[in-house]
Amino acid sequence: MIAFALSLVSSMLWRAYIMATISDTFPMGFPLQFFLAWGPCKPGTVCSEFNGFYLVLDVIFWYSIGAFLVSGFQKFRGESKNH
Repeated sequence: MIAFALSLVSSMLWRAYIMATISDTFPMGFPLQFFLAWGPCKPGTVCSEFNGFYLVLDVIFWYSIGAFLVSGFQKFRGESKNH
């Protein structure tokens, strides 16, 4: 659950930054963009791309970061209970 939350928050922040600096691109995913759309798009054309491999790597990355944070938090709570 924490990995999903971290992934979602980082992706939304990255998307907001990119949309503020480049007005016609719409990425999803951080650190790897697994989805990118751009516009304006002519009718009948594809103006987006998706990379499932980058999505898997993003999930693994954020799962690892989440596990590291939970482990560090548990160690911190264990030390504070001993004092």
